[in-house]
Amino acid sequence: MASIAISLERWGAKLFPRRGIIWGVLGLIIFLLAHPHYPLFSWGIALTCLGEGLRIWGVGYIKNYRGPMQEAERLTTAGPYAYLRNPLYLANGIIGTGIAIISGLWWSIILFWLAFYLLYFPIIRAEESFLENKFGESYKTYAREVPRFFPQLSPYPERNGTFSWRVIEKKEIITLFTLGATIFLLYLRGFGFLKILNRLFLFFLLFIL
Repeated sequence: MASIAISLERWGAKLFPRRGIIWGVLGLIIFLLAHPHYPLFSWGIALTCLGEGLRIWGVGYIKNYRGPMQEAERLTTAGPYAYLRNPLYLANGIIGTGIAIISGLWWSIILFWLAFYLLYFPIIRAEESFLENKFGESYKTYAREVPRFFPQLSPYPERNGTFSWRVIEKKEIITLFTLGATIFLLYLRGFGFLKILNRLFLFFLLFIL
């Protein structure tokens, strides 16, 4: 079991800097096959906004969340981190589910969560190992009292960290722009000129064949 845990941690450390590329490829596949339609489009947007709200709440407490794990300067236990240890990953799961619903592809939800587990579980194990080595008993106590993924009702009593809108402005603006562009393109694909272009392209293929 120990060797499996070590292998997961090493694999997670390798996946961590490449996670954006992996999600980008998966997102492109879903976009090319998507056929958005109401009311799923509206439900997906609501779920995506909920997830992004949780991301903003969590990101505001993390100074270098886009950097490597080795840049963790403190053990953050305030804000959403008082209720669960990985609010950003939960937020990403909610956002990904929302985008999958917007796409109109039921199987994309299953594909997303399969990829989510395979990608993030090793990363989470690697992060936990790093934090335990860096913060020692403080992190062990925190990990014992706060669940990994599903929030608890009672917050962790020892709060460490403060929320900063400056971090949101500097870091999360990338995610906000990406989400906005993704939803807009999916809207155009389902209800706008991209749908017309797709039909013209199919008509052209039938004509030349």
